[in-house]
Formats: sequence, structure tokens, C-alpha cells
Amino acid sequence: MKTDVLLIQPQQGEFVKKRIFHPGLEIPLNIACLAAYLDVQGIDNRILDMRLYDAPFKDLEDTIKMYSPRIVGISAFTSEYDNAIKSAKIIKSINKDILIVIGGHHAAAMPSELLEEIPEFDLLIHGEGELALTEIIRQFDSGRDYTEISGVSYRNGDSVVVVPRAELIASLDDLPFPARHKLDLSRYVPSPGTGNYMQLPTTGIMASRGCPYKCNYCSKGVWGATIRFRSVENVLAEVEHCIEKYGIHDYRFYDDALTLPQWELKRFCEEIIKRKLNITWNCYSRVNGITEDKLLAMKEAGCYHIKYGIEFGTEKALKIANKGATLNQARNAVALTKKVGIECKGNFMLGIPGETEADLEQTIKYAIELSPDLATFYPFDLFPGNTFYRRKLEGDNSIDDRLPREITQKMSNKGYISFYFRAGFIIQRLKRMAKNPMREIRLVKNGLAMIIQYFFRKWFQKDSGQAGTHTSSS
Repeated sequence: MKTDVLLIQPQQGEFVKKRIFHPGLEIPLNIACLAAYLDVQGIDNRILDMRLYDAPFKDLEDTIKMYSPRIVGISAFTSEYDNAIKSAKIIKSINKDILIVIGGHHAAAMPSELLEEIPEFDLLIHGEGELALTEIIRQFDSGRDYTEISGVSYRNGDSVVVVPRAELIASLDDLPFPARHKLDLSRYVPSPGTGNYMQLPTTGIMASRGCPYKCNYCSKGVWGATIRFRSVENVLAEVEHCIEKYGIHDYRFYDDALTLPQWELKRFCEEIIKRKLNITWNCYSRVNGITEDKLLAMKEAGCYHIKYGIEFGTEKALKIANKGATLNQARNAVALTKKVGIECKGNFMLGIPGETEADLEQTIKYAIELSPDLATFYPFDLFPGNTFYRRKLEGDNSIDDRLPREITQKMSNKGYISFYFRAGFIIQRLKRMAKNPMREIRLVKNGLAMIIQYFFRKWFQKDSGQAGTHTSSS
């Protein structure tokens, strides 16, 4: 049994596993999109999601030996990069002639460095994957000349050539729906403690690609600073397809900017009601541009949970980060969301360059003042691809003027304890329990378990002398 192309999703690194809150297991939407596009092109392919296995590298070896792929595509975030390298080494040890292509957000942020450092990676895609990977496969079958494939990096002797990206895919409606049929959907269960689903089965979905904002801590990765939306009809067609083929009535929109006025969100909500789709869904949103009318339409259409990237509790940090939002806009968004009865979560970041420990204290106090239904507190990391990282490479020494990781981690821990172990939070959850007791029990039980396990692990490591500090996974 053979396949032409094997698409791999590596498992998360230990850095992510050790966080207090983690998302559980969600479908690898990026890989599923690539698989669907290759299907349309008549290219045989399979998906290996290494996160599903207790012994992922052994399963990788077995899969390579069983299916003998000619080409392997690996997609990885920075948090998965170490496991992507290990996977590539294993593949080459089995068959050095297999062409290994690395892509994803980490590759997009470091289009030349990865090929310079890792000989097992043969090619790198730093743009959108569908067209580039298809052209790589065609060249592999013909002349193996990759020099003019846009968005690809390749080796030329001892140097690496980065071919500029062409224009982004103009019409996202032309792309096929993700190949969910190649995944065992029953194995994908997000963490209840993060509010990521209301009912099972559930799936991720995207109505857009990109984000027009230019926050200094965020990597624009593959899609850049432009935003492209699918049509309302196309997104609804995918929802109806998922209902009919897989019985999925719960959706998580991964979009960075679903609630921006450029998309007809209100009409999307009206069509859900008109078509009687009976779905539940959650999404991300910025705090600016949120109105009560918009939230009411979302709630009526089945939206039960919104994640806001609030990030900071001082105007100073918002300015440093180039966030493009204000503290009052966040206050308004959280208050309105709670008023209409949608659960909301605030994400907070601690320790960007220029912040002091007093600033972090203020962010924690601000989170408690806003009192969203859930909150996360993440220490800042200088990941490849964001503006802070680029400025440091260009010699901006001010980027090193940031709090040590042990301080930001300590403040993150304090944020969780201060936010969750208070009377106001307990009262909020009790009110929600009356509305949806079974979901609330799952959420609270799982959330407490993650917090307790995290601190038990920290204390155990400290007592046993195993504790260490983490600077950055970049």
C-alpha cells in the first residue's frame, strides 16, 4: 500500500504541554485544507496527526514503512518545531530519497534559516500552501526544478534562495472544503475548561484568512497583513456539508477578525436562523467594533462564547504593542457580551518589552475589574515572525529591556490564582450553572484539574530540584 504524499501534523512541544490551560485536541484544519486541495488536483495523499498517538515517533516510522510516500509535507507552529525536526530525521533515516517539505507559521517566519540549519528539510513553503505544494509535487514528477515556484525556499549549493510570494489566493470560495473525511473526528475533543465547545462532535472552521492589524507581538505568518473573507454563502455551505455528512452542529471559528465590518456577519447570523441550522459556535474577536446589536444577532444564531484578545491592562502597554484598541473598548465589549448572555473569555499577555512588574500587576487588576467568564494569562515569548523579534534582529537593543521569564511566569501564576480563586468568579459560574448545568460541570471540573495539575507539577519539580526556567522556544 503506497501514497504519493504524506501530510504530517507534529505534536506540541513540552513548552505548551506545561501551560496551565491547553486547548485539548482539535482537528488540524491547515493539513485538512491541503489534503482537500491535493485531492482536487488528483494527487493521492494521506494525513498523519501525530498528536493522536501515545508513541508518535514509532507510529511515524510504521506509517513511512507502510505507505512509502515519495513526498512528506510537515506543517508546524514554533511550539511544534522541535518535533518537526525529529520527525524529519526519522523519515530520512528510513529513506533519504523522500522529499521533505516544511511549511506553516514557523517556516513562514524563518524562510531561509530553517534550510540553513536543518539538512533534513529539502524545501520550505513560506506562503500559502495549496498552490506551492501542488507545484512542488508536479516538479518532483518532471524536472525537479523548484527555482520559480513562488513562496518556496530551496538550496543552491551552500546558499538558500527565497523565492518571493506571488499574490495570495484571490477567491477563497474556489477552495474545496477541508478533507475532514480523512480524520477520525471522534478523537478530536477540545478541552472543556477552555470553553471551546458546547456539544460533540465539533470542528474548527474559518471564514477568512489574515488580519489587517499590526500588533507588535503577533506573527503574520503565512497570510500577512491583508484579510480575505469567504462569502457568507460559501461558509454556510460548509456548515451544511458538515451537518449532513458528519452530524456536526458545533463550530469554532479560528478567524482573527470574524467580527470586523468587512464581513457580513449579521447576514450570516440571519441565514443561520432562516435555514434553521440549529448550530452552536464560538469565535475570536477584537474588542473594538463590538456593538450590542451585533452581539444579539450572534447569540440568536447560536454563538455562545467569544474570546477577546484584550492582552494588557495599561494604555502604555497597548501603545507599545501597537494594539489599536483601548481599555475602555475592552470594558465595553466585555460588559455588552455579558449583558446579552454570551460567555466571554479574556486573553492577557504579560511582559512585553518595556513593561514593568507594576504594569503586570495592573493587568491582573484590570482582568479582575472586567471579570470575563474565563481568562488566560500568558508570559510573553519572543517568537520568530513578530515585530519585536524582527526589531531585535535589526539591532534594537530595547527589545532586551523586558522582565525575566521567571518573573513573567510568576505573575502569570498570580493572575490565575487572583482571577479564579475569588468570590466574584464563583458567583458568576454558579449563575451559569443554572442555565447549562452539564456543560458548566464539565468546564469547572476540567479547568480546576488543569490548574491543580499545573501547580502540583511546579511544586513537585521545585521540591525535587528539577525546576528550570524557559526563555523562549524560538
